[in-house]
Amino acid sequence: MTTIPIRGRGATRPVRRLARTMQWPAVLAMHLLPAAATFAAAFALGPLVRAWHLPPQFALTLAFALVLTPIELGLLLRAAGWSFRRLPEVLAFRRKLPLRLYLMIVPCLTAIGFGLVVLLAPLEERILDVYPSSWLLPAGSDAFPASTTVATLLFALLIDGLVNPAVEELYFRAYLLPRLPVRGVLAVVTSAALFAAQHYWQPEKFVFIFVAQLLLIAVMLRLNSVRMSIAVHCFTNSLAILLSLAAVLR
Repeated sequence: MTTIPIRGRGATRPVRRLARTMQWPAVLAMHLLPAAATFAAAFALGPLVRAWHLPPQFALTLAFALVLTPIELGLLLRAAGWSFRRLPEVLAFRRKLPLRLYLMIVPCLTAIGFGLVVLLAPLEERILDVYPSSWLLPAGSDAFPASTTVATLLFALLIDGLVNPAVEELYFRAYLLPRLPVRGVLAVVTSAALFAAQHYWQPEKFVFIFVAQLLLIAVMLRLNSVRMSIAVHCFTNSLAILLSLAAVLR
C-alpha cells in the first residue's frame, strides 16, 4: 500500500490509497471514455426524445442518469471491491469541514464562477461561430409548453444539479487526481484540462471549465476536502438550472 502526501490545513497524516499510480493510457481512458459513451447515448436518445416531444436537453440529462453516473460510480465501486462500505478507502481528501467554511467559500467561488462566465462570454460567442452547439446536440425549432420545460429542468436539477456533480467530484478529484502520473501543479493542470476536455457537448465552455476547475481543485487541495468541491459543484450547477427555471416561470 502506498501513500499520497497531502499539504494544507488538517493534513496531519498522509492519505492512504489502494491503487498504484496509473499509466497514461488508463488515465486518458478513465477521464475521457465515460463522457464519450454518454455523448453517444445522448445522440442515440435524440430520436426518442423528439418522438416524446421533449426538449433536446432531456436526451443529455437522461444520458447522464443512465450512462455517465452509473459508469463513474461503477468504476469507483470496482476499485473498492464492489463494496460501498469500503469506498472511502479508495478516496482521498476526506477531511470534514465546519459549516462556516462552506458558508464563506461556496458563495465566493460561485461569484467568481459567474464573473468568469461574463468575462469569457465574448470568447464563447466566437467559438460558437466556428463550432455551434447545434452541430453537436441540435436545439430544434419547436416551441415546448412551459410545463414540459419545467419538468425537464426539474429532472436536470436532480441529475445534473445534485447527483452527477457529487459522483464526478468523487471520481475525478478524490479517486483519479491522486493517481495521476504527475504531481504538484502539473497534476492540478492535468486534472482540470482532462475534466474540461470530456465535456464534448460544450466546446464553447472548455476554457471556462478549465479555469474554474483550476481554482476549485486548488481550494480542495488547500482544505484537503472533496466535500467542499462537491458542495461548490452541486451549488453552482443547481443555481444555473434554478435561474433557468425562474426565467420559465416568470
